[in-house]
Amino acid sequence: MSSTIITAPMTVTVSAESSTFTMSRGTWSASAPLACLPGWITLYSGLRDRGGGRWRPFYEADLAALEAAQREVRRQG
Repeated sequence: MSSTIITAPMTVTVSAESSTFTMSRGTWSASAPLACLPGWITLYSGLRDRGGGRWRPFYEADLAALEAAQREVRRQG
């Protein structure tokens, strides 16, 4: 059995028409309503900061992508 570890940051795409956003990395993706975006930002902030910030290198770029999506939503608002 082989496994692939994907270290590239996820991308976040906002769809104003359907009021959703999609997070994706490699073959994985998940979509949620825009109203859920703050919760995902809170989750990834917590993941980044746990262990005294030990996990920052793993989650910083993902969190930045989520925060950029939130800024885009506000700009379009």
